[in-house]
Amino acid sequence: MNFSLQFPADLPEPTDDGNMDVRIELADGRAYSVTFFTIANLATLMARWGKTGECANGLYVWEKNMIVVQEISQTVIKKVVQDLVETGEIESAGWRIHLPE
Repeated sequence: MNFSLQFPADLPEPTDDGNMDVRIELADGRAYSVTFFTIANLATLMARWGKTGECANGLYVWEKNMIVVQEISQTVIKKVVQDLVETGEIESAGWRIHLPE
């Protein structure tokens, strides 16, 4: 199934310490929101929150539609989304934001 991706205008590419919200639109009209995090970014967030007190002083990180990747780049994200769409796992991994009429 075909899909399109909407990336933020200020896409930092590539980075191994970052996170990003991406909108995924499927050819049938369904749309999903996913937040991609790198492994290094999870450690960065936990260290920062250890100082600010967020998330029980950095003991955890959570996101409803979290996908962890090795790097934030259009290439990696496209490959991940392609796999999620082909396997049907996009239904579970993404936050549905639009249904076809």
